[in-house]
Amino acid sequence: MDFSLKRKAHLRLGRRGETLSCALLERKGMEVLARNFRTSFGELDIVARDGRYLVFIEVKTLRRIGRYRPVDNYKKQQMRRNIRAAHEYIRLINGGRFQVRYDFIEVVLPKFGFMEIYHYTNFIHNASMREY
Repeated sequence: MDFSLKRKAHLRLGRRGETLSCALLERKGMEVLARNFRTSFGELDIVARDGRYLVFIEVKTLRRIGRYRPVDNYKKQQMRRNIRAAHEYIRLINGGRFQVRYDFIEVVLPKFGFMEIYHYTNFIHNASMREY
């Protein structure tokens, strides 16, 4: 399998994880405002509204869990990029009246078996408290 086919399969898997994540958020009563919003600092997977909170959600999707979970792939450098991208989004929409929250959703989509999806609310704050 050449690199471009692997890349396309990886992107399809990520889009499927994001679609399932949006459905989960909507079932929880959140309003999805944007998907794959690009800024000069990077891409925000999902931007949603949860009451008075503007929520920026990073989604990681894997086919299976081995030695690590999808959440283990979310490193400090990417967290910083997402925070900068979120600040740019807020500036662009003039959204100063919202409180901000950073969530994380991990999705495991095995070829066979049951799907797993976990929503970690206020993830970046909690991760920094654990010295992530």
